[in-house]
Amino acid sequence: MPTPDLTTPTTPLPYKPYTGGSHPQYIPPQFPPQPPPPSTAIPSPGPSLLRRATRSVMWATLFSVVGVAAGTALITWEYLQPPFEPGSPEDEELSAEIVDTLESHPLVEALRDEGWVEENYYTGKLHGPGKGQHLVAQKLTGTRGVTMKLFKHPTLDFSMMVFFLGFGIEGWPDVIHGGVITTLLQEGINHQVESLYKHYGSQHSQFISVDFKRPMRPGDIYAVLVPPAQLELQLMPEVFHLQMTAMLVHLESPPRIRPEPSESGIVDRTSIELVGRRPQELIHALATAQVRMIQDVSDDRMAEIEARFEEERRLLEESEQSVDE
Repeated sequence: MPTPDLTTPTTPLPYKPYTGGSHPQYIPPQFPPQPPPPSTAIPSPGPSLLRRATRSVMWATLFSVVGVAAGTALITWEYLQPPFEPGSPEDEELSAEIVDTLESHPLVEALRDEGWVEENYYTGKLHGPGKGQHLVAQKLTGTRGVTMKLFKHPTLDFSMMVFFLGFGIEGWPDVIHGGVITTLLQEGINHQVESLYKHYGSQHSQFISVDFKRPMRPGDIYAVLVPPAQLELQLMPEVFHLQMTAMLVHLESPPRIRPEPSESGIVDRTSIELVGRRPQELIHALATAQVRMIQDVSDDRMAEIEARFEEERRLLEESEQSVDE
């Protein structure tokens, strides 16, 4: 291929001047818009674990303090209210509400449905302390005291007292006094003795021990369940010792009581099942008592029995002292 001669001038193209109107405008080429580049921003770190934990603790503490303050204020306001005068229209209205609450309680309705026999020993003793000397049936009644019903099992020697507790028998605020709890347990035991075991004689003495398990609140309904007594060894012909138990419970339905016959076919024990999600938490207090019953004897014979009791007490104290040493 021959090499072109670059030194030879080329003939220029003829020039034609623009004779039109205004000069033409330059229109750049149109291209589709391009998407923006992806963001490469680095995310900012959140609060640290320690900071979040501290914040949670602060909020929890704040709400706890507010709750305690509100509860304390509510209880204080309640206790600052003066009680109603016994027999006043306000007291009568409150008494009627308490009776309706007790009558419609699930435990009371279930006891009636299962055939428990209702006694009227405490019926009518609702309007404040009476003039008698009975502590539970006369002195502790009323809207601020104890409103009670008494039931007996139709076939077995079980009794149950169901009662509403008012706001006048507290020890610490919003907690029923321990002496009232002991009194209610002892009332259940005494009523069982008087109604079922009078054939053993008259009650001479009683030794009771109470195990307080959970506090009780006023304004609620509880019950005392008393199973049959166990007759202990008879040391003298005229003296009988009864071993008794009473439990103070918070129930919505009656306990399941099943007789358990022995190998000879004689029913000498029963099993008690408390109905609830956590039966052990239904028991608020448990009492055991030794009741000494003495039949009618002459004065001379009673003096001999008393001397025997005194000797047993002295021997028991000496044995306890020797154990401590």
